[in-house]
Amino acid sequence: MARESLVGVLSKLSAPSLGVFRGCAAVELGVARKALTALMSAGVIERELPDTYRMTAVSRSSAQRLRAALLWAGDDAAAAARSAAAVYRIEGVHASTPEIVVPRSNRARSARVVVHRPGNPAASMVRQHRGFQVTGIEATLLALAETLDNEAFEIACEDARRRRLTSVPALQAYLDRFGRAGRPGVAALRRLLRELDPTHPSRSTLEVKTRRLLVAHGFADFVREVPLAWNGRTHYFDFAFEQQRTILETNGRRWHDDPADYEDDNEKWSVPGRHGYRLLFATWAKVTKRPEQLLDELAATLAA
Repeated sequence: MARESLVGVLSKLSAPSLGVFRGCAAVELGVARKALTALMSAGVIERELPDTYRMTAVSRSSAQRLRAALLWAGDDAAAAARSAAAVYRIEGVHASTPEIVVPRSNRARSARVVVHRPGNPAASMVRQHRGFQVTGIEATLLALAETLDNEAFEIACEDARRRRLTSVPALQAYLDRFGRAGRPGVAALRRLLRELDPTHPSRSTLEVKTRRLLVAHGFADFVREVPLAWNGRTHYFDFAFEQQRTILETNGRRWHDDPADYEDDNEKWSVPGRHGYRLLFATWAKVTKRPEQLLDELAATLAA
């Protein structure tokens, strides 16, 4: 087999897996082991994991490293924890090192891969997503609860809910089935579910940060996503203190890049006053850099 055709064979073999392939799969296609060694010496391929290689012409990426780990570990492996969150594109979560889950009978070990072996394989709820074998979203979020701080974990959960990957009832059902006492992350997830609005997920990271700021400073008597109608349209507002007739609305610049959105917002902001509400804005700068100013403004408005 000519050298050019060797590269062609390996290119086709690795194309579906982001440029990585198993040596044994190449051998089955007629590529000799000594040919793989020669290609390594020539810099055409590199060894990523035992009997697992990457085409050097394909750029490195975290997704490629994950694909290599899954090929190396075998058909019963699935992306887990941070790697699974990256497959789901969960906001704010990245995986520098591949994390996978395998059955306890799978003895795969490497310093370049984090390998989890759960006691109950059913709890992983393995499925296919974006071409990867991956743990279910509820299992993935539970794994994140062990490693993320409270705010980052809430941002991740709310992103998953906002995109309808899961829901509070689905997460609660998962805990009822698999949330045994002492399992890492269970207490953190149960605590968060008690705090979240069961129906309305936060629409942005700014909303999550605002909610946490309010609750941390005793401003917990609010209702989420309050509907107010005017001229045949219903607008929803983030935090309503109904007894004090006050609305606190998160207001990030990214919502106003489109001129049409800007006009719609101008109309929306006039609606609370027509229903007898005062309106305050929680901007990114106030929430993250000047929280005391925002809290003082809210306290003064509530007391007015």
